[in-house]
Amino acid sequence: MGKIDKFYEAKNLLQCPKCKKKIRFHAGALVCKKEHTFDIAAKGYVNLLQQTKTFKGYDGTFFKSRRAFFEAGYYDHIVNEVTDTMERLFGESQNLIVLDAGCGEGGYSMALEAYLASRDKQGQILAFDIASDAIKVAAGNDNVKWMIADLTNIPVKNGAIHCILDVFTPANYKEFNRVLAEDGYLIKVVPGSAHLQELRAAVRSQLQNKAYSNAEVTDYFEEHYELVSRVECTRTMEIGGENLEHLVRMTPLLFDVDKKKLDLRGLREITIEGEVLVGRKKI
Repeated sequence: MGKIDKFYEAKNLLQCPKCKKKIRFHAGALVCKKEHTFDIAAKGYVNLLQQTKTFKGYDGTFFKSRRAFFEAGYYDHIVNEVTDTMERLFGESQNLIVLDAGCGEGGYSMALEAYLASRDKQGQILAFDIASDAIKVAAGNDNVKWMIADLTNIPVKNGAIHCILDVFTPANYKEFNRVLAEDGYLIKVVPGSAHLQELRAAVRSQLQNKAYSNAEVTDYFEEHYELVSRVECTRTMEIGGENLEHLVRMTPLLFDVDKKKLDLRGLREITIEGEVLVGRKKI
């Protein structure tokens, strides 16, 4: 399926972000009943914001470094837990509709697409981010439907999604519950207390928050969803060279740090820790 034509398959899942009307696929664009038109880029993504939004630090360099760091395998243990979770939840299911909310450079979406293909499962993966630079880096995979869209106004019909993936990114539970099917699940990954602990220690003097806790985020999650499982994924790996450079460029931890004062010569390893929370939509 082509990079533009793939959106024909997704048209019945989407709604116009402006007027909430149905969307049709027409002449290489998505068009609603009120003729709001969203052109599909040749690279294989659609801008449903019809504008470009930039955010401090979240530029093309940031997302390219995230892609390189991801492809170097530093998050493989979390990817494996996410795909294993999908297998536990939907092992026998076909025609899964998955939404990657705040997909960034797209690593997890592509991992899920590979998971579906390896199991010969029919399904669709919709992936969006509000940062246009993220989607421009992500786009290129012919099967994932990449979109520039807003977390507060997800361009998806009510109840259309079987599973939402929300990895290291903010959530909007009101919108998530609107687009989730009644038997839908949310897989949310949050940093653990040991995440990047070696880097945090190296720049401790420049950090406002010397320690990190995810308690507030996880408590809020459990207020909105029936907790199905909570798994901690931790791995400490060697780091240096290009991978360390990519890490410095791609972590928000260093956004407010004076990089000219960084001395990371003693940094030889890094811990990547995430907690994978699975929640069932409350009826």
